[in-house]
Amino acid sequence: MLQQLIVHNYALVDFLHLDFSHKMTAISGETGAGKSILLGALGLTLGDRAESGCVRQGADRADIHAVFDLSQLPQIKDYLFAKHLAATEDPDTCILRRIINQDGRSRGYINGKPVNITALKQLGCQLINIHGQHEHQHLLGRDSHITLLDAFGNYPKSLQTVAAISHDWLELERQIKALTGGQQLSDAEQQLLQYQADELAQLNLLDGELLALEQEHKQRANADHLLQAVRCALPDNPLGEDPMACLQRWQQQLQNFSQHSPHLTAAVDMLASAAIQIEESQIELQSFLQGFDEDPARLQVLEHRLDQIYSMARKHKIQAADLPEHLTLLQQQLQQNQDQEGQLEAIYEQQKGLTEAYEAAALSLTKTRKKAAKQLEKSVGEQLALLGMPDCRLELSIQSKPDTRLQPLGRDEVEILICTNPGQNAQPLAKIASGGELSRISLAIQVVIATTSITPSLIFDEVDVGIGGATAEIVGQLLSQLGQHCQLLCITHLPQVASQAQHHLQVSKSSRGQSTQTQVAALNEEQRVQEIARMLGGVKLTQQTLAHAKEMLGAGTMLH
Repeated sequence: MLQQLIVHNYALVDFLHLDFSHKMTAISGETGAGKSILLGALGLTLGDRAESGCVRQGADRADIHAVFDLSQLPQIKDYLFAKHLAATEDPDTCILRRIINQDGRSRGYINGKPVNITALKQLGCQLINIHGQHEHQHLLGRDSHITLLDAFGNYPKSLQTVAAISHDWLELERQIKALTGGQQLSDAEQQLLQYQADELAQLNLLDGELLALEQEHKQRANADHLLQAVRCALPDNPLGEDPMACLQRWQQQLQNFSQHSPHLTAAVDMLASAAIQIEESQIELQSFLQGFDEDPARLQVLEHRLDQIYSMARKHKIQAADLPEHLTLLQQQLQQNQDQEGQLEAIYEQQKGLTEAYEAAALSLTKTRKKAAKQLEKSVGEQLALLGMPDCRLELSIQSKPDTRLQPLGRDEVEILICTNPGQNAQPLAKIASGGELSRISLAIQVVIATTSITPSLIFDEVDVGIGGATAEIVGQLLSQLGQHCQLLCITHLPQVASQAQHHLQVSKSSRGQSTQTQVAALNEEQRVQEIARMLGGVKLTQQTLAHAKEMLGAGTMLH
């Protein structure tokens, strides 16, 4: 439960240190005294959004601590240990802290360890449940109705089963989109891809083949000139000139005089080397002539093959040399598509299994919800009768949602219907209930749901607005009874409610010079009489008012 709230420099609070008790605590005060400041400060430790204007004027930052006793809350201690956030010295204590700077930026801490705001919210919702004074407005939105029913029904395993299957199914949907890029190849596209790959495979263009074909084609296309040039370099050339004979003759003539000059010696050596080169070149030329096929049909074969290759390149709008690489790419795409189809088939099979499991779990959840709905209708009806609306009947309509997707909350759409007069059909709240009726209906629902809540601390923030007289006294009794099972803090303007509490805090505001401060004081029995009398009769207290206040407090004590 909440043990302490320590507030520094928040709104109108300079410093505040509050100790809280178990059971029901009433919080009262004049309008504008700052009761909402307490709730706002506590809300910040629970992860509420921080505003830049919440820091007390003249201060650099606001610093708020909320201290909780976990000695009776083993599940929350286990949660903190699992998150490595448990207090090392005293695991039965949990301290939530929030520091807010003037610019609105803030830092959160759990047991002195820095955490993000989400962590504060996740823990805070397990520690305190806040029912606000405008809670009845949420009833007008259908989205909140299924949440109310599930909170009352308390069937977490059924909800978790459906949510887990939904999560797994949606993850498979994500995988499908990742595999297909949001789009799968159609049968026609796949057939075209296969046809193009087969066509290129049939062409069977080998690496380096195109270059070799082009070179051979050039040779054969100019065969006459080529052969004539080759034969002119051979000893038996048509011109009757033998380069080797000339070189040898020149070498012999200069050999006799080479000793007269080093230049001549060098020249003779170079002629000898040139003769060797000429001889080797003639050997190569002879080999070329012997291996050259002058078959004219070969040229036609080359031209046909090159025409096939060039035509295929034009068809695919790429360079002829890139055809082998393009074939590889097409084959990879085909293989990838085949692999993708196999993976998709496996995923679709998994989704089919999940869908079957989901439908079974969702159907079971629907049955559980319908059973809980009957109990909620009955319990709320009993509370409405106590609140002066004996003829008011609440119904919960549970319909199946027309959706192919596997939603985390199941297949159900829940809507609260109300009938305020006998003989009429139940209608949506927005069409039937007046403002006062809606407040009482909301209070009845909140009280019933709170009785099933596993949250150790509950806060009711002026949920009794618009209620007075005998009904207000009944509301006080209901809240007091609820406080027997958990810690309950109730911000109220009604003396009938405040007098039912076991503890009482008074919020007041005072001004000193240019400074205004909000204070909170725990009231003793005499002070409680004064405060209840003020709530009954205003600023001027009479003996009758004080006597009435004592009577109310005495009646409240007897009920406890």
